[in-house]
Amino acid sequence: MRQATSSNPGAVFRLVGNTELPEYPVSSSVRLDSHGFIAWEFRRYLNSDMRWNATHEVKGMWFDLAQMSHEQTPVGTLPDDHARLARMLVPFVDLMTFEALVERPYGVLHGWHPCVCDDGTVRLMHNTVTRVVLEALTRKELNAARTDSASARKRLDRLAVALAGVAPSIAMEPAQVYWVDAHIRDAMDREGNKRRTEAQLHGAIQACLEKVAAGFFRKSQRE
Repeated sequence: MRQATSSNPGAVFRLVGNTELPEYPVSSSVRLDSHGFIAWEFRRYLNSDMRWNATHEVKGMWFDLAQMSHEQTPVGTLPDDHARLARMLVPFVDLMTFEALVERPYGVLHGWHPCVCDDGTVRLMHNTVTRVVLEALTRKELNAARTDSASARKRLDRLAVALAGVAPSIAMEPAQVYWVDAHIRDAMDREGNKRRTEAQLHGAIQACLEKVAAGFFRKSQRE
């Protein structure tokens, strides 16, 4: 295994048979099912040799396959099988016609090249499509992090309101509210319930008060 050259920066290569192929950077287990759209580097495409030199027929098929790659496993790849690719097109293309279009200088698979996936299969990847996929995955992770953060904030706010009625001294201390929340979530994980129970809330409050009495928390600046 070796790092890529400057012609394919960032890639890692693996020997498959007698051929050294780049490793596809996205796992087969990763999906983008929740994404109904993708960002597209349209300026790169508008100025590409493919757009300027390929026929309308070829460009239509090329773009169709690029879109379908986002539904494949791993996401962003295509099967290294001309017969299967010809059948994936709508309307489908007979194999002889498809292979003739592939052989053109700017053919249906222009820019696509073999790679090896994490499960050992050899498929086709396109550097631009791969970059789009990686950026989409990054946005997915950021959105998930923001959603998790917002959900946690709302949960803590609801907990503070609940604590204000039964343990106001805890409700006024953010560190203690966080501690109670963690105690409840641990209890929920152990007991397998998705919503906190009154017993879990009161158990966490009692445990927190014992920690307070033992000097576990710093004294509030308000005291």
